Amino acid sequence: MDNIVWQKTSVGAKEPSHEFTAIAPNGIDVGRIYRIDGGLLKGRWRWIFLLGHSQFRQGIMSGDQASKQRAANEVRKTYERYLETPGCAGGGQSRILLKKQSNQIRVV
Repeated sequence: MDNIVWQKTSVGAKEPSHEFTAIAPNGIDVGRIYRIDGGLLKGRWRWIFLLGHSQFRQGIMSGDQASKQRAANEVRKTYERYLETPGCAGGGQSRILLKKQSNQIRVV
């Protein structure tokens, strides 16, 4: 499993105090977490996963958690599932077919 790193997110000239982006080792943004500062969910942490398409995106791609760590864990867990899902199903697993070994016995 490729590890992701978290980086504080900045928007324009103002840097939010509780917003972070998950970055894969290849530099691609894979997710985001931020603290909800108002409304009924005030104080909870929102998480959003950014990658995938078609069948993969039909699963849970976002939600909220009671803590920053739990929200980060949801992004990481979804990223792991993404890496394990075949590309044809919207995931990140390689779409390049492996060359099959021949069943024929060679006589030299």
